[in-house]
Amino acid sequence: MDTMGKLFFLTATLTIVLFNSTTAATSPIQHFLNCLPHSLVSEVTYTPNNASFSTILNMKIQNKRFKTATTPKPLAIITAKDDSHIQETIKCAKSNNIQIRIRSGGHDYEGFSYVSDVPFIILDMFHLNSVDINLQESTAWVESGATLGKIYYNIANKSNKLAFPSGVCFTLGAGGHFSGGGYGNLMRKFGLSVDNIIDAKMVDVKGNILDRKSMGEDLFWAIRGGGGASFGVILSWKLQLVPVTPQVIVFDVKRNVSEGATDIVYKWQLIAPKLHKDLFIRAQPNVVQIGQEGKKVVQISFIGQFLGKIERLLTLMNKEFPELGLNKSDCFSMPWINSTLFWYGEPIGTPLEVLLDEPKDPQPLYQKNKSDYVKKPIPREALESIWKLMIEGENFLMQWNPYGGRMEEILPSETPFSHRAGNLFLIQYLNIWSNESSEVSERHVNFSRSFFEFMTPYVSTSPREAFLNYRDADIGANHPSNVTRFDIAKTYGSKFFKGNFERLVSVKTKVDPQNFFRYEQSIPTRSL
Repeated sequence: MDTMGKLFFLTATLTIVLFNSTTAATSPIQHFLNCLPHSLVSEVTYTPNNASFSTILNMKIQNKRFKTATTPKPLAIITAKDDSHIQETIKCAKSNNIQIRIRSGGHDYEGFSYVSDVPFIILDMFHLNSVDINLQESTAWVESGATLGKIYYNIANKSNKLAFPSGVCFTLGAGGHFSGGGYGNLMRKFGLSVDNIIDAKMVDVKGNILDRKSMGEDLFWAIRGGGGASFGVILSWKLQLVPVTPQVIVFDVKRNVSEGATDIVYKWQLIAPKLHKDLFIRAQPNVVQIGQEGKKVVQISFIGQFLGKIERLLTLMNKEFPELGLNKSDCFSMPWINSTLFWYGEPIGTPLEVLLDEPKDPQPLYQKNKSDYVKKPIPREALESIWKLMIEGENFLMQWNPYGGRMEEILPSETPFSHRAGNLFLIQYLNIWSNESSEVSERHVNFSRSFFEFMTPYVSTSPREAFLNYRDADIGANHPSNVTRFDIAKTYGSKFFKGNFERLVSVKTKVDPQNFFRYEQSIPTRSL
């Protein structure tokens, strides 16, 4: 090669090296990291180059379907420790067109809080988990990263006569659970979590920290049941605590279909929503194996909680629901805080400190979940058909949660959560498996979908309603998630929010007109 040729070769090589270096240096994630304050990057930011990246990512993944080698990974994880970290993260993500996924407990059934099909970062809230109880006001300020278990523990540590109505899974994070509604076994007495939230703090798309007064009543309305991640980052909630008896009664009575449980379930549909609001009875159909041959049968667990004394409960049950045959020996009296462990499936006597377990890398199962609302009793013959189809599944169960009581009294427009009067119960369908084979996963998901289709004649219509926090991408989702199509959003939005969807769109258009806060099932903006 002559001198000119060597010079040309070196020049070309240098140009390529400089081009590649410039490209790497100017990639969106590098710009994002350069935008953040140095202390934020060094203290609370994890990229795939960090040894702890996988641990931080996996410790809140609750559905193994989204914990695979092919699952899209975030460009970075920000484990914010104060409000300024969140403000800076929003500013830098917005200026570099990087999507934010906000994770508090990681229980999103479709992984929307930690997976995206476009370049994204995770804003993980687990460090922001303080719980501050005010006994004089019977209130509590709780940060979004606090688990329900920590909230319950701190309430009970101050008083055995106060509680808060929210979920039975105490590893749920307050950020997502409350902003989607907050459903639990005190709802017939006190309503949902959102019905008992009286203030909130959040960071909006401009980086402003807002409380109820500064955000205004429209936005405060929207984040209580409309999904906070469509509007900003929820920092904390102010809860109005509710009074409970020092002792509550719990029971779990199991009845097999082969022993007449169908008639009991049919009666449950008629009376569970009409019982005294102090009493909540969930019906949980499940498939079990009995006898030496392991014959599969459907068994229904009737899991109940009563705010009162056992004598009053037995009198009420003998009058209203004698078919269940509840006996004194079936009942356990305990403080409300202990009942939270009972509902989670922990043995009686489990130390309360279990509620405070720190987040760690879970060993989750694969799962597919769906939901439905039932407005008319399902006929006996249909119940028998449902049981037969359940037996064809593998580890498939349902939870039927009764309405009535306080839920009948709250107007559908009071919060975005519109599923109020007129519902007998809410169904959650759960399909759970452990085999990592893609064929097995496909079989389970397809069974869930076919079962859901089978239930069509027995559930709500026009629209077929769904619960936001029982996340189900099958009812409509935006892919890719960097564009929120209004027609798709209206499909899932009408199921989640019914007549409240349009108001949510109006709030979204006002507070986040460029649709920065978005995900597969977020609230869309209206074209201006």
